[in-house]
Amino acid sequence: MSKDKRRKIGDVAPEFHLFDQNHQKVNLMDLLGDNNYVLLYFISTEERSRCDRSGCPLKENLEKVMDLGVTPVVIDPDPVEEHKRFAQDHDIKFPILSDPTMETIKGYGVYEKVNVNGIEKEKVVSTVFLINPEGRIVAVWEPKVIEESIDDIIKVIRKLKGI
Repeated sequence: MSKDKRRKIGDVAPEFHLFDQNHQKVNLMDLLGDNNYVLLYFISTEERSRCDRSGCPLKENLEKVMDLGVTPVVIDPDPVEEHKRFAQDHDIKFPILSDPTMETIKGYGVYEKVNVNGIEKEKVVSTVFLINPEGRIVAVWEPKVIEESIDDIIKVIRKLKGI
C-alpha cells in the first residue's frame, strides 16, 4: 500500500454500500446519522482468527468504542456467510461488512500487493479510520491488531466528544 493512496485526516470519507453479517445493506451516511461518529476498521483475516472460545479481542475492544457512543464497523473481503458465522459464534453486535470486490478497501487505500508463490495478490492492511458526523476522517491508525491502538483511539474519541 502506498501511503499516498490511503485516505488521510481531513479527507471526506468515501461512501460505501456493503452487506453486513445479517444480509442488510449498510452505507456510511446512514451510520453517521444524527451526530454520530463511526470507527471504520479494515481488518485482515488474521484479526478474526485470533478469536476463540476463551475470548475475542476484536469484540472486546470494539465494545469499548460502542460504550462511548461511537459505531464500530468492520470491513474485510470475506463473504457474508463467513461473517454471519463469526458474529453468531462471538455474539458480535456491530456490523461486519463484506467487500468481496475490495472496491471500498481500495477506495480507502488500505491494501497492498503481495507475492504468494509467484502470484501477485491484494491484501488488506489493517487500518482504523475515525469519521466525524460530517463525514470527514478525523483520525487514522494502522495497528497490526486492535489492542495496539485502542487506548489512543479511546483517548481521541473522548477528546473529540468532550467526555
